[in-house]
Amino acid sequence: MLIIVLANIICIFENSNSFDMPNIDLEKCTRCLKCVKDCPANAITIETGEIADTCIHCGHCVAICPELAVRPDFGDVFIIQPNTVTPKDFRNLTSGIRSCRSYLQKDVPDAVLLQLIDNMKHYPSANNSRSLQISIVRSKEKVKLLNDLTEEALIKMFSFITSPWISPFIRIFAPSMNVSKLKRYKASFIEKKKTDDSQICHHAPAVLLFHGEVSKTGMPEADANIWAANTSIYANTLGLGTCFNGFIVKAMGKGSKLNPLFKVPANHQVYASLLVGYPKVRYRNEASRQSPIVVLL
Repeated sequence: MLIIVLANIICIFENSNSFDMPNIDLEKCTRCLKCVKDCPANAITIETGEIADTCIHCGHCVAICPELAVRPDFGDVFIIQPNTVTPKDFRNLTSGIRSCRSYLQKDVPDAVLLQLIDNMKHYPSANNSRSLQISIVRSKEKVKLLNDLTEEALIKMFSFITSPWISPFIRIFAPSMNVSKLKRYKASFIEKKKTDDSQICHHAPAVLLFHGEVSKTGMPEADANIWAANTSIYANTLGLGTCFNGFIVKAMGKGSKLNPLFKVPANHQVYASLLVGYPKVRYRNEASRQSPIVVLL
């Protein structure tokens, strides 16, 4: 456990070296010390305006300064407008978000897709490295190719797991994996493929692939899920529907032959995938689900 923690700390500082440093304008600074007290890395020496290389580039110093005296390592500073979203508003929004598997045959404009991407700069990350990249699959031909290749990869995986040579070992060493059920699912999947030419991508006009370097010390999978979840919520405020797609993630793992076809670098793997488009149906009722089991300590 200690080794994992140390590895993650090393990863944070390795990635921080690739950023420019924030800087403090001492002429604007009133020495209120808000930035010093809020800095999680204790990196600020306010007397000299120096920020040490232990800085993790979280941006707290920029966000908290009332005088706009701290300049960020990237981009500009904007005053946050008062938040008008109430808890009831947010609950209503999230209770109405459902996986969208039925899309209008209407392209999502590039400007809207890039709006989704731009807002990702506000989402948190697991270790501040922010090294994820996004591939947007938006042509009908590419979406169809992604759908078909993912189908092929899944059928191959199902066939391997349920084969007479492998399934006995699965039953012994992974008894929670129901081989009989997988066989039925595989048969159903192949049968449906005959009549449904988009059972993976559901004719979505765009697919976002969240990918990053394969790493033993970084946390790209956590970052991808954080960013994809926030993107799904934001997309719904823009009138879009979304669907998380684990099949694509399984098919585009480390070293997948699919990756170079969708501009995923050789040292990357896909950690999250999100279908995006304008929904064909709207839901009017909240479908209750069981709340998570909680333990209060």
